[in-house]
Amino acid sequence: MSDTSTKILLVDDHELTHLGLKLLFREHPHYGIVGTLNQGVDVLPFIKKNAVDVIVLDLQLSDMNGIDLLAELVGRLDMTVVILTGQKSARQCHLALKMGARGVVSKADPSSEVIVAIEHAIQGKIYCSSAMRTTFEETNPVNIKLSPRQMAILHYMAQGESNKEIGYKLNIAMPTVSFHIGELREKLGVSSNRKIVPYAVELGLIDLLASA
Repeated sequence: MSDTSTKILLVDDHELTHLGLKLLFREHPHYGIVGTLNQGVDVLPFIKKNAVDVIVLDLQLSDMNGIDLLAELVGRLDMTVVILTGQKSARQCHLALKMGARGVVSKADPSSEVIVAIEHAIQGKIYCSSAMRTTFEETNPVNIKLSPRQMAILHYMAQGESNKEIGYKLNIAMPTVSFHIGELREKLGVSSNRKIVPYAVELGLIDLLASA
């Protein structure tokens, strides 16, 4: 791998997925795999020690909720993340995009869709593969625009985290957390902080099962 290659980190707990992606990227030498991880807990330590441009992430990890990991990767570290998923639920994939993932690809898609998604992500664009677009057409997402950081805060609020705990996880000051919560309250049109999570769940912005 040359120094100019786009550095890819694979995070998936299936060995066959790792092997398939390694074969795929061999055909695209301008991309280089810098690591393959089976557990979400290893991701943050890895990217602290290694240069990573794009993370290809499965939301269904054996050791942790992939949405939790995504919230920290995007909300705290502003990483570029492409979701590669085997699940058919559009709701959690919509949540991933709202939380700042740059693309969503189904494992049922042709492997070339992964490359297309990464190319879009590098350019700062959003990409949904053909299989995921069909899945999304079956849903009616609410058109409320929240930033990835606000989505991360909303996710942690749904888990019952305090402002202090949210600030620690996202590496931001408590006044900044409070500011974003005020923005959430205004955008959702609710009168108090305690109404934010129930109304966000009602609107389908978050899923308490995905936040558990």
